[in-house]
Amino acid sequence: MTEKVVTLAYDPNPKQGEAHALKAKYRGFCGGWGNGKTTWGCVETFLRLIEFPNTECIIARKTRPELKSTTWRMWADGDTQPHGWHGVPREMIRKHNRSDLYMELINGSTIHGLPLDDPKKLENYNLGFFWIDQAEEVEEDIFLKFHGRLRQHAAPREGLLTFNPNGHNWLWKRFIDERREEKDKTRYRCIEATPFDNPNLPDDYLEQFEGLPKHWYDRFVLGSHDVFVGQIFIDFDPDLHVIEPFRIPSGWERWQCYDPGIRHEGALSWIARDYDGNCYYYREVLEAGQDVSWWAATCFEEENSNDWGGPEEEVYRRLVGPEARIRSQSDGRSVLDLLHENGIYPEFSDRDPSARISRITEYLRPKVGHAHPLGVDRPEGAPRLYIFGDCEKMIEYLPQYRWKPQRTNFTEEDPPERPRKKDDHNIDCLGHILVALDDEPEIPDIRRPRTAAQIEAAELDQHFEEELALATSVSGRYRIGQVVQA
Repeated sequence: MTEKVVTLAYDPNPKQGEAHALKAKYRGFCGGWGNGKTTWGCVETFLRLIEFPNTECIIARKTRPELKSTTWRMWADGDTQPHGWHGVPREMIRKHNRSDLYMELINGSTIHGLPLDDPKKLENYNLGFFWIDQAEEVEEDIFLKFHGRLRQHAAPREGLLTFNPNGHNWLWKRFIDERREEKDKTRYRCIEATPFDNPNLPDDYLEQFEGLPKHWYDRFVLGSHDVFVGQIFIDFDPDLHVIEPFRIPSGWERWQCYDPGIRHEGALSWIARDYDGNCYYYREVLEAGQDVSWWAATCFEEENSNDWGGPEEEVYRRLVGPEARIRSQSDGRSVLDLLHENGIYPEFSDRDPSARISRITEYLRPKVGHAHPLGVDRPEGAPRLYIFGDCEKMIEYLPQYRWKPQRTNFTEEDPPERPRKKDDHNIDCLGHILVALDDEPEIPDIRRPRTAAQIEAAELDQHFEEELALATSVSGRYRIGQVVQA
């Protein structure tokens, strides 16, 4: 075989260089606009396919139009930067079909451009390499299907993912989260970069970011994982809303809600309300694959345990999601029937997700004039919802709760926004309780613990009322001009 020497004009910037040096089965490049991640993906893919002849590779993106007009075009033709990626060198291409998004290199490696809007498209591939561009648009299930496709012998059997930050999603958990397991830190490695790390951009490129909305700037320029498009509870602040657990006073109302789940996570949640209307989310249980009898037993076990709620606590009201009405096709019994059989008699909660979202937002948002229950000085006011620090799932899920993506041809006549149904069972419980709470009358003052002075004043008031009632009773026996015998 005749050896062919090809010179690339590509000169990586420092962050791209770090990403090329990563040693991991799955490698990522993350960050905002213009940081060079797509260029890195093209070069890294090309180098691995040249190094391993006859490798079968997929370059993928969520939809075909985006794949064809952006990622595949960049792969085949490159960009205009003097030291950038100028496309696959023509002398290295044996065959290229632009309409079918297919390319074959002279060493036998083949590249398929594949949209990922249908997972079934992956089923017939025996892969040695893949690259998913804009991976934040893709569900984790698709990525897991790629895992099962990497089985070609004499190939790298590796994957690349280039993506923008999109909250604490599955990419963040695998590639960024410092708390992930050590084996994942070895298998999934990523470089993060911003436009400021790319010296090859035009001089006026960064000027266009001036005046962007803050959440856009934080996400697409600074690469923040804490903000994302579609975020619902933007008022949630762990430094404000997450507090150290404490023993719930016995006089506070306790509310409990169960959101059923068999295949997906179900949830039990408890909230306590103090005398000033503040709510404390103090206990939760989330599990998948458990039946109703397990949930009922767990509910009683938790309420009898000597934890923050105290042993043998009394629950003021119990709620269950409206889906508990649905009857099984096998025996005709509903979740509610099964709860009754296991000694739990809840009320049905509100079924409107917008009402739940609105109520959670109200409780999260600081209220002017409302005092912080722990005495923290907040001139701008304090919220009415606090989450115990050991309720880790709520702390994780609440800031990631997001709206379902709208269609690109959205119009005012389309249905209203709906939240995405993922990692939301404990949030549904929280919303159900807060909606029901505000249907209750205000907490009467008589329930508040009283000081000695307040007790003495109340006793004097009671004595005055009794004397007044006696005097009125006596005076009623007399009439002007006559005597009434007692």
